[in-house]
Amino acid sequence: MAIPIRLAAMMVLLVTVTAHPHRRHCHMSRYRSLSPSDIRAIRLLHNEHEKSPFSDGIKCQKKMFRHKPSVCDLKASDKQILTLERVTLAVDVLTNMTESPLSEFVSQPLEFFRSLEDDLKHCRKSPLYSDSPSQKLMPWLNHLKHFRERVSAQCVQDAGCTESRIWFVIRPNLGLFQQDLAKSKNLAESNPNPTN
Repeated sequence: MAIPIRLAAMMVLLVTVTAHPHRRHCHMSRYRSLSPSDIRAIRLLHNEHEKSPFSDGIKCQKKMFRHKPSVCDLKASDKQILTLERVTLAVDVLTNMTESPLSEFVSQPLEFFRSLEDDLKHCRKSPLYSDSPSQKLMPWLNHLKHFRERVSAQCVQDAGCTESRIWFVIRPNLGLFQQDLAKSKNLAESNPNPTN
């Protein structure tokens, strides 16, 4: 019976390994430091977009995030969800710009934000980071949805391009999200029955 048992063990191991060939850990801290070429590409796109006489990026970006409470008041998992929404908006805008006069400046920023979006979505699927949006976050998500539905396509584009530039401000938080989420999970596990 030794051989069948070993064979069964090998089969279980093989299935376990091959069932998730692309499994990877949620490591967002790598985005805290961007390559010089990515930084130049995003800045160049933003600068070229701002040269347009029809661009009103700051005004539209403020409309997009004119909401309370402050982002600082959101918990770590909510900040990660909101960051994913913002990055998804940037991806959608840049994708729609591939046929525009600025298309020559779009490809590298689009590749970067698609990679970031993919990593954020992967993190959201991980049990450690899969908390549902809190009640504090829902007004933000509803406001973003209404913004995309109600303003002009040009305003959405302006906001998205400005958002890609503002990325330099929000990107250091990605590594902190992961740390804060892990701390929250550890605290919850050490206090399974918290008292009020």
